[in-house]
Formats: sequence, structure tokens, C-alpha cells
Amino acid sequence: MVNIDLSYVLQPDELMHARLRMARRRRIIVWAVAIVFLVLGLALALGRGGHGPDFTGFLCIGVGVMYVLLLTLGTRMGIKKQAARLCKPTQVLLTVNRFTIETDLERGEFKWPAIIKIRETSEAFLLHPSARLFIVIPKRAFAPEQLTEFSTFVAGRGAATPNGAPVV
Repeated sequence: MVNIDLSYVLQPDELMHARLRMARRRRIIVWAVAIVFLVLGLALALGRGGHGPDFTGFLCIGVGVMYVLLLTLGTRMGIKKQAARLCKPTQVLLTVNRFTIETDLERGEFKWPAIIKIRETSEAFLLHPSARLFIVIPKRAFAPEQLTEFSTFVAGRGAATPNGAPVV
């Protein structure tokens, strides 16, 4: 029977890993688009021979660079903004029917059926009440027996394991 009371402060690097994990497919697509724009831009800019600079090629290079900046600086700035709100002392109560999470700014209570996806990474559990929202519970917050108990509990709920395969 799950009844686990946790207390922790989420670290910015844990938030970054969770956010990158959550947006992995989207980031792969955006990186692919950025590379296509950069390669296309270089081909257009250099492929004109003696006809002078090609505006379209430089435009593609500019768009590719913007995508790269969005992926690197944009992600870091977003995490920095989120960290100010999320990296605070946090209390979590995990029970069989629900879990409660509370900081000095907010309190949330979720029944397990409201969680559409649970991911287990090597460092944390990611609980998804919606496709774009996630709650990070670092594994370091658990005592060893609590971690085993909760891992077994979420595995029974169809969580994705650290290697990404669903637990059956």
C-alpha cells in the first residue's frame, strides 16, 4: 500500500533534464528543420557561381540560425524562468488513490486516473496530468524502500521505464 511523504527542492538541472526528455521528439524535428535550412541556405548562397550573392540562400541560413538559437538559448531561458517558480521546497504525499504536491506558491491534488502518462527516468519520475504539463519528482527524494515501492506502483500503472519501454 503506497503512502509516501516526500520533501525536496527540485534542482535546475533536474528540471532541464525533465523538460528536454518531455520535448524530445519536438526538439529532434526542430533540429532537423534547422539543419535543412542551413544546408539549403549554404547550397543556394554558394551555388550561384559568379552571379553574386543569393538573397534566398542567406535568408535560409538566417532562419536556420534562428532555429538553433531557439533550441539552445530559448530552452535555457525558459528553464531559468520556470526554475524560479518550481525549484522551491516541495512537499509531496503519494497514496494509492491520489497524490498531493505543495510549495509556498501553489498546491495541487491529483487522482491517479487524471495522470495520462508516467515516465520513469534514471533520475526522476515525470507525472503528466496533460500532454504539455509535467510534474518532476526526483528519485533522490525517496528512501530506498520508498523508491522500490513507488517504482512497483507506477510500473503497475503502465509507466515508461528509464530505457523508454513500457512496463507490462
